[in-house]
Amino acid sequence: MSRTLTDLAPLMDLRPTETGFRAETFATAHGSIFGAYLLFQQVLAAERAMPGKRVISLQTIFANGGRSGEPIDIVVETLQEGRSFASVTLSFTQDGVVVSRALALMTVDEDDFLRHQSPAASSVRWQDWTDRDPGLWPGTAKQSPDSGMNGLSVRLGLDEPVTDPSVARALVALCSEPEVVTSFIRFGGVPDAPAGRVPGNVLTQTVTLLEPVDLGSGLILRVDPAYAGHGRAHGSGLVTDDSGRLLATFSTTGVLRAPRPA
Repeated sequence: MSRTLTDLAPLMDLRPTETGFRAETFATAHGSIFGAYLLFQQVLAAERAMPGKRVISLQTIFANGGRSGEPIDIVVETLQEGRSFASVTLSFTQDGVVVSRALALMTVDEDDFLRHQSPAASSVRWQDWTDRDPGLWPGTAKQSPDSGMNGLSVRLGLDEPVTDPSVARALVALCSEPEVVTSFIRFGGVPDAPAGRVPGNVLTQTVTLLEPVDLGSGLILRVDPAYAGHGRAHGSGLVTDDSGRLLATFSTTGVLRAPRPA
C-alpha cells in the first residue's frame, strides 16, 4: 500500500530512552520489518543523538527480519566525537535480538577546498517517463523507458513539503534500499512469490550523503544492478536532483532465491 509523507509520522516519533530511542515499525504482509524504513530511522536517530552534525556515511547490516508492527529499541553508542566528525553505532533490537546494526559517520560541513562533480550526472526530461508503483516511497514515481537489467532510472517526487533536513536525508536513505533487488525481480523474470513470501531482500546497504537535499525538485535514482548469482544480488547507484547535481551514492548486497511455496 502506497503511503504519504504524513503516513510516515509514526516512524519519526523516536522516544528517548536511557540507551537511545524507542520507535514504532509498520506491519507487513511477510511479517518482517522493511529495511528501507529502518534506514530512514537510522538517519533520524544518528542526527538526534549528535545535534549539530549530519550523517555523511551509513553502513548497515540487516541481521534479522524482526517482527513488523511491534516497537523496536535503538541502542546508540558513541565511538568517537570531535569538532568535525563523530562516529556512532545504532543497534535496532527487539527483546535483545539484533534486527539491524549501522555504523554512522557524522560530519560538520566545511568550506570548499576543491569542488568537483562527475560529468556523467546530467539533467533529464523525466516528464516523458512512465508512471510506476512508488513502492515504499511516500509519493510519486516515474521510470525511464529504457530501464532494464543493464540499468534503470527512476524519478521520485513528493506532494508534501519537507522542511526538516534530517527527514530529507532519511528519505534519500529510504529510497536507495529497494531498487537493486527489486530491479532483478522486476526485469529478471523471477516468478511471483506466494502471499506472505518474498524472493529477495537486502543484507547490507551503504549510503553516502554528499549534498543538501531539496525534495521540492524531486530525486533521480540511477541504478546499476550489476550482479546476480549463487543466490545473491549486488548493485549500486547514484541519487541526483532534477538538474543532475549529485546528492548521494549507494551500494546494495542482497539475497535472491526462487520463491518458496507458501
